Amino acid sequence: MTTLTHPPVWSLLTHASLHALLELSAGGMPEVITVDATADAAMAAPLVGTTRQMIQRAQAHSGLTLTATGALSRADVRALFDAMTWPSYDKAQVLLMNKVLNEIDVMPVEATRLVAQTAKLFRKRQKLLLATKAGAALGREEQAGELFRCLFETMFWRVNLGYFDRVPMEAWPQNHIGIVLWCLSITSPGWVAREDLMRSCTVWDPALDHGPADYAGFAFESRVLRPLTWLGLFETRLVGDESSPSWRRERQYRKAPLFDRAIRFRVELDKPVGLAH
Repeated sequence: MTTLTHPPVWSLLTHASLHALLELSAGGMPEVITVDATADAAMAAPLVGTTRQMIQRAQAHSGLTLTATGALSRADVRALFDAMTWPSYDKAQVLLMNKVLNEIDVMPVEATRLVAQTAKLFRKRQKLLLATKAGAALGREEQAGELFRCLFETMFWRVNLGYFDRVPMEAWPQNHIGIVLWCLSITSPGWVAREDLMRSCTVWDPALDHGPADYAGFAFESRVLRPLTWLGLFETRLVGDESSPSWRRERQYRKAPLFDRAIRFRVELDKPVGLAH
């Protein structure tokens, strides 16, 4: 069971602002959140870079080949795997564990395809995945900032990120991701453990008390922190004994400079009650 040891950050907001961060617009993202990244900054985001590589490969080869299950072919997966740069992703370890690379073996490629398809940057035609007109337009270098915004909105408000972790809490904390992102925006710029960020920035669901102790932390990391690193909005590092395997070491996160430059929130803090002293 997780104990919340201090008031969550969102308790600082007015009720109207909390409601606004939960209210969805036609595209998904609440209207009180603005995303505006420069093309240069957006180009450095791993998800933007891999999406552009996927679009360019589809254009160069008259489409990407799909398997019977709708995943990318091994040839396309391997080409994208070789070209991509992804945070905290050990390519050497992946190659050591897999003689061939299917899409399911390369999470960054699978995640990029799912987000890009949901954003309608691609369309299926028989056994091919083709770049749409919107995909071709947003794949241009000068449109990288708009592509960044599109991927940000699609990933957090239109894709079920629980698909990647299988934790049986289907919606949490994506069901209040606007509030979570605002809370993260005002956190300390230093390195913080995932559990501390989770306790401060989420609206706790009592159902989490009935699962394994690490359910909430794992889901929060999988559905919020890691996707933020894919967009270059957060950074991550491992701490502890360097001789230990990575899965046994603690992972910490901190807000990247791009977060404050690219993401804006139009919210109000709750006024203090009582007389000022």
